[in-house]
Amino acid sequence: MIVSLRRPDADAFETLLTLSHEQHDHEALPFDRTPVAATFSTLLSQPERGDVFLIDVEHEGETETIGFLVVAYSFSVENGGSVGVIDQFFIQHSWRRQGVGSQVIPHVEARAKEKECVAVILEVNIGNKGARLFYEQFDYQPRRQHCIMTKRL
Repeated sequence: MIVSLRRPDADAFETLLTLSHEQHDHEALPFDRTPVAATFSTLLSQPERGDVFLIDVEHEGETETIGFLVVAYSFSVENGGSVGVIDQFFIQHSWRRQGVGSQVIPHVEARAKEKECVAVILEVNIGNKGARLFYEQFDYQPRRQHCIMTKRL
């Protein structure tokens, strides 16, 4: 199995939106196609703000797009410079726990280094023990006593 990341072109944009809809359904989040499409378009046209990747798997001579990942770039005084923020990381259910994510994370970290990031940050649902254990094996550390707060504008 060969896992690769690619930036979606115009032909793959619909696939990206379909996968995003699947992710929203999986996490019981509402999906509003218009702002999601606009956000993806912004990131794809302004790579300094972030990267959008489709996750492809080549298996038994076939290539299948099985997920996507979004990394936004920001700056953090606490971390001492530019950071990559894994905003969304989705792998279709049938492909989970097969080593795909373990191949994706090093690619993301290498890309963040290329962008001169000093850290990669991500958010995990506190109740998602599997995801927490997955990221901890790559030395991601939970921030005890922190909660993420959001106000939509």
